[in-house]
Amino acid sequence: MAVTHSPQTYLTHINNLSYPHNPMDVKANMTANGSAETQGIHSKMNKLFPENQTVAALPITEYLDWAAHPDRYSTILAMPPIQRGFVWKPKQIQDLWDSLLRNMPIGSLLLKASGAGVKSGKVTSGARIIEENSKPSFHLMDGQQRTLAMLLGFPCANGAQHKLWVDFSEPGKNGSIFQLRVTTAAQPFGYAADGGRLSLHERREARIHWDNDDKAKAEKSHLEVFNDAMTRPWKAGGKRQEYLVEVNKFWEWLDTDGGSEMQKEVVQKWLMPNQEIDLDDLILERVKSFRLALTRLRTQWIAVIKIPDIEKQADIEDPSHDYLTILFDRISSNGTRLSPDDLLFSMIKQSWPEAHNIVYALQKEVGSLMKPTDFVMTAFRLAVLQSGNAKLGDPELNAKTFHRHLSELLGIDDSPGCLRKMIGNEGILVKAFKSLVEMIEYRGGQDIGIPKIMFPFMNDSMLQVILYWLICNRENSVSFKDLREEVIRFILFWFVCSKDTASAYKASRVAMEVVRGETGCFPGKKLYQTLTAQQDKGDSLFLPLVAPSQNVLDSKQFRKQDERTSYFFGDIHFLLYANFVSNKKLLLWFQRQWAVKKFGEEKFVPMAGQDEDNVPYDFDHLIPQSNWSSLFSMDRNGIKNQGNRKEFENLYYRRALGNSIGNYRVMDSSENRSRGDSSLRVELVEPSDTWEVYAINPADKIEREKWLLASPEEGWRWDDDRLLAFQYAVESRVLYLYNRYFEEVMFSKWVSGG
Repeated sequence: MAVTHSPQTYLTHINNLSYPHNPMDVKANMTANGSAETQGIHSKMNKLFPENQTVAALPITEYLDWAAHPDRYSTILAMPPIQRGFVWKPKQIQDLWDSLLRNMPIGSLLLKASGAGVKSGKVTSGARIIEENSKPSFHLMDGQQRTLAMLLGFPCANGAQHKLWVDFSEPGKNGSIFQLRVTTAAQPFGYAADGGRLSLHERREARIHWDNDDKAKAEKSHLEVFNDAMTRPWKAGGKRQEYLVEVNKFWEWLDTDGGSEMQKEVVQKWLMPNQEIDLDDLILERVKSFRLALTRLRTQWIAVIKIPDIEKQADIEDPSHDYLTILFDRISSNGTRLSPDDLLFSMIKQSWPEAHNIVYALQKEVGSLMKPTDFVMTAFRLAVLQSGNAKLGDPELNAKTFHRHLSELLGIDDSPGCLRKMIGNEGILVKAFKSLVEMIEYRGGQDIGIPKIMFPFMNDSMLQVILYWLICNRENSVSFKDLREEVIRFILFWFVCSKDTASAYKASRVAMEVVRGETGCFPGKKLYQTLTAQQDKGDSLFLPLVAPSQNVLDSKQFRKQDERTSYFFGDIHFLLYANFVSNKKLLLWFQRQWAVKKFGEEKFVPMAGQDEDNVPYDFDHLIPQSNWSSLFSMDRNGIKNQGNRKEFENLYYRRALGNSIGNYRVMDSSENRSRGDSSLRVELVEPSDTWEVYAINPADKIEREKWLLASPEEGWRWDDDRLLAFQYAVESRVLYLYNRYFEEVMFSKWVSGG
C-alpha cells in the first residue's frame, strides 16, 4: 500500500505521540486505575492518524492493552465480521514470540477507521459476538493472528484457549533463544518443543501422571485439565516441570520487588515455593535473560497503517469486487490462506454482519453435525438448488461460484433471497436439521439409530442429500418417522461404500438429481442402485455391498490381505473389504448402547471438527500395537512355520491385520490409560457382558478362546499357535461385525441375494 508522506513526517509523528519510554511507566498504562493520566493516554487513540496521515506507531504494550481492554478507550480496536478466529499453529506462536524476545520487527498492522454504530466484535473474545459499537473504532484488517498470539504472553491473556510457556530448564532449540511451549484446551499437556503433537504414548503418560490414581481427576475433561493451575506442558517422565512458567505470569511477577531484584534466593522461592532445591546457576541466567528480553519488549514499538477511507459500493453486482473482500482475500494469501468455505462465510458476513451471530448461535442445533463454515457452505448449495434457477444447477462450491451468485441468493432484509431464508433463526435449513436429528438419533436398546457421539463423523455431502430431501418434502404429508429406517440405511451405506472425498461429492450431485425427482418416500434403494451402477468407464461411484460370507475360518497359514479379501468377499469386492476393516469409527455404532450410556450429552457434547484428543474415548487395539507393530520389540523365534514367519514379518500384512476393525474397540479413555498394554486375560477372564459391550460375539466360544490365546501375559513373544489365533480372532470378529451391519440394518432390502 502506498504511503503518501515522507519518512521524516512519519518519524516526527511518532515522536509527537509522547508515549512513555520508561518500562515502569508503560506498566502503569496497563493498569485499570482509571486515573486522569491513564484516561489521557487512552484518549490519544482518537488522534492516532492526525492530518490525514496513514502511518503511525504504538508501543507494543500499549497496543495490546488497547486490544484487550476496549472499555478503557474512547476509540476502540475491533474485529470486523469478515475476520476468522485464531487459527495459528503452536510453531507459529513460538516463532513470533522468539522474534519479539530478540527485539526483531514483526511487521505492521492494517487498520480501517469505522464510526460508532458499525457492527464488529471484540479482538480477544473466544466466542466472538458481532454487535454495534457504541464508540468509534479501528477495525483490525491484518494482524489478527499476530495480535492474538502476542496477547498470550501478556497479563491480559486470561480466558484464552491457548497458553504460552517458557522452560527455564532447557536451552532454546533450532535457533530459538528460549525454549517456548504451547498448551491448548484440546492439548492440555501441550505440543512438543518443535510445535508438533506429542505422541499418543506421551499424551497417555502425561494424563496418567496428572491423574495420579485419583478417580475424580481421571473423570475431568481436557478443558478442566487445561484450566487447572497445576497443569504444565509434558516433559519425558514428568521431570523438571517446576521450571515451566506461563509467560503472562512471569510478566506479572516481573513488576514485583522480587522480579526486579532477580536475586537467586528470590527467584528460587518464586519458581519452587514448596521445594528445597538449590537453583542451578545456568537456570538463573536464563531467568535473568528472559527478564531482560521482556524489559526490552516494553520499549518496542509496532507500526500501524490506516486503510484509506473508501465510499461504500452500494450498487456492486459481484461481491468479489467489494473493496474489503478483495483486500481481505489478498491479505490472507500471505498468511494462513482462506479455504473456500472460510471465504464464503467471510463474504456473507461482509454483506450481512448478523450472519455471524446467527450461525454460531445455531451451533447448539447443528454443531454435532457440521462446523459453522460447513453449515454455511451447505446453506449456499441448497439455496442454489432451491432457487429454481436452471442455469445454476448444482454448483461447484468454489470462490468463482460464490462471487457470481452470492448477492442474488442473499438478498436484503426486506427482500431476502434463498440463502438468507435458509440461515435465519427459524430458517428452512435449521428446521430440516432438527428433523434430521430427531429422525436418525439412536433411541436405546436394539434400535438401529445413529448415536450422537457418531454425528461428527458423518459426511457433509451425504447430509446435504438428506437435508435436500427433507426441504423438498417439508410441505408434503410425509411421515418422516415411517421413513426413518430407509434414511439410516442410506447413512450407514455411505459410511462403508464411499470411495473418497472427491467421489463422495460427485455422488452427492447424482443423488441430488434422484432426490429432486422424488416426492414422498425417501428413495434409498433407488439411490443405492444409481450410485453402485457402473458408469460409462465401467466403474461405479460407490462400492456395492455383498451378502455376508459363509466361508469357514480354518486356515493354517497366515494370510496376505488380498488372500483374506478374496476368501471372504470375493476378488471384485477388494475395496469394500478394505473400506470396512479400516472404518473403525463404525464401532461407535456397533457399541452404541454402551457409548450412549457411558458418554451421554450430560457428560460429553460431540462437535463437528472436534480434536480427536478432546473426546472421552479411545479406539483401542484389543491386541496392543506394541505386541505386533515393530519387529524389533518382539520375539519371533517361536514361529517355526517359515511361510507364516515370512508373511508376518511383512510390515503391510502384519499391520493390515493389527489395524483392522476386528482388532479395535471403543473404550473409555481413562480406563484405557489404566489398562495400558495389559493382556486381555486380565479383563476378559470369562464370558460376561464385557464381550458384548465391546462388540465381541458373546455366542462364539471358539473366538473367545482365540482372543485369550492371542493375548498372553508376555505380549512380545510369538509362536505359530498365537499367530494363527490372532488371525482367527480378528477375521472372525470382522465377519461378525459385517454380518451385524448387513442384517441389523436390513440391507437385504437393497441387495439382491442378500
